[in-house]
Amino acid sequence: YGPFVDALFYDVAHNSGVAKPNNDKKEIFFPLARHKSWFDGHSFASGLFTFADGKSQESSSEAVNCYYGAYLWSRVRWGGGTNGGGDRKMVDFARLLLAMEVTGAKTYWHMTPPKESTSGSGTKNNTTTLASTGGSTSLVPVAYDNSAFRENYMVGNLGMTDVTCTTWFGTENIYVHLINFLPVTAITAELFDKSYVKGEQ
Repeated sequence: YGPFVDALFYDVAHNSGVAKPNNDKKEIFFPLARHKSWFDGHSFASGLFTFADGKSQESSSEAVNCYYGAYLWSRVRWGGGTNGGGDRKMVDFARLLLAMEVTGAKTYWHMTPPKESTSGSGTKNNTTTLASTGGSTSLVPVAYDNSAFRENYMVGNLGMTDVTCTTWFGTENIYVHLINFLPVTAITAELFDKSYVKGEQ
């Protein structure tokens, strides 16, 4: 069934710049990583037809797991990619897509309220330049400067021109958080830092 799974792989993780083993031409009908926005650093799930706010994506965890699956398939299909040729490039490209999606989810979907501290003047100082992950400071920037919005901890739907803390099927917080959490797989531990999950509770 390898060629059939290849078609699914090429639909989301095709790298048109890599020569395939045995001069394989089956993938020539697929565009370069068609869901990925290289400018935004994450995927959009809207497909061919956009909404009033442009393309959008609701479940960041589904996108991460999509690229995680692409990475795993690239390891199975093209070996460990140790020969330094096109095989290695296929594996590395899938790893790049996965890393971009994890970073995009942490940047645009995972929010933390600003840390508040009082200076000598008694005014609050909201830290908005870096996100805290795993007890240390991360280089993932804070995308939203609105502290009230960031109290939600999780973005529900991210469009090209807007962002909401709701889903297409409801506004309950649990809907927003779980659609961005499921499915739970081996990559989930990389997607959700312990400190972030503790804050969500």
